[in-house]
Amino acid sequence: MRHPTVLILSVGLLLGACNGSSSNRTEGGAAPPPSSTTTRIPAPPATGTTLHAAEPCALGPQAPPAGTIDAGFATALAFAPDGRLFFAERAGTVRVFQDGATKEFAKVATVTSEAGGGYSERGLLGLALSPTFAADHFLYAFVSNPDRAHQEIVRWTDCAGTGGAFSTLVRLPSGADCCHKGGRLAFGPDGKLYATLGEEHTASAAQDTNDPRGKVLRYNADGTVPADNPFGAGNPVWAYGFRNPFGLAISPAGQVAVTSNGPTGDAGSPPTGFDVVFDKVAPGAGHQWAHCYGYSHPLPGETGCGAGQVEPAWSSETTTVVPTGAAFVDAAGPAGLAGHLVFCTFNSGMRILTPATPHATVAAGPAECKLDVVEGPDHAVYYSDSAHIYRR
Repeated sequence: MRHPTVLILSVGLLLGACNGSSSNRTEGGAAPPPSSTTTRIPAPPATGTTLHAAEPCALGPQAPPAGTIDAGFATALAFAPDGRLFFAERAGTVRVFQDGATKEFAKVATVTSEAGGGYSERGLLGLALSPTFAADHFLYAFVSNPDRAHQEIVRWTDCAGTGGAFSTLVRLPSGADCCHKGGRLAFGPDGKLYATLGEEHTASAAQDTNDPRGKVLRYNADGTVPADNPFGAGNPVWAYGFRNPFGLAISPAGQVAVTSNGPTGDAGSPPTGFDVVFDKVAPGAGHQWAHCYGYSHPLPGETGCGAGQVEPAWSSETTTVVPTGAAFVDAAGPAGLAGHLVFCTFNSGMRILTPATPHATVAAGPAECKLDVVEGPDHAVYYSDSAHIYRR
């Protein structure tokens, strides 16, 4: 995503979704392919004090935050079925709000700058809880490896708010330069784990369905690849043609939405604007990058947007908003948000999407919605900026 000049002065302030300004990044080369999985074993979990006798790691019902809480650049938010709010801080800490207070759940090694200290979109970027969390206590995260060559999907086992042993389930390429890392996670009603990966400044990779970059990827809960993925056995690619997808939402009915950061001069594109939202991403579908940007504007040398490829539901066109996390809000959600897809933007706060023809429209929501947004079990909507998580 793009990084306004004033924000570059705040170390670690910019999130992994940003469109890097073309004047502050170099074009990255091809990234290494995924390699075999690895396992890391940190310290065992501590024992909590409010556990069920029959289930030693379970807690009783928990109240979600009743108002604003502190958080250090919370890139991702996720609720447990018992009411606890887990959140990922970009610098590598996962925290949980339980028993009326925030506590550290786990830490993972990561990096938030380039090797020379420059701007980067790396870090702890995504978070998701198992759809069978009440039984297996699994929490998943998407993290940039400190080697700056890989990004990984890792998994902890929660025990009363403390992370146990974690394993690396999926290893993905990270790209040679700062930008377009993707990093969102979400489970679908099919029980599969969906992840977004940016094209890592290699625009052509987004259209190559044998390359994970520029894609929505789909995995089994253990990190293996489902047999029914659209591009064949062993291929995690589920949908393709994205530049830097940093918002991912899946409704209970299985509707998939992705936000993607617009171009900043790469591949001959305009230097600003054209942030997009796809509100009905389908398996096997292409999404125009790097044939076109915005509302089907061809890039130089392109004569079309790819046969059958999907135009975004909404584009910011010449305005730069920097879209980030997204959520489907159910009918019991807050007035004005209920029944809508909502998404945060780093530059302009929440946007509330309403489908229309030929393109969706958006209305403004809370200005503090900068990084991620989620609906809680109380049907309130929670959203984050660089220093806090808010409730509406």
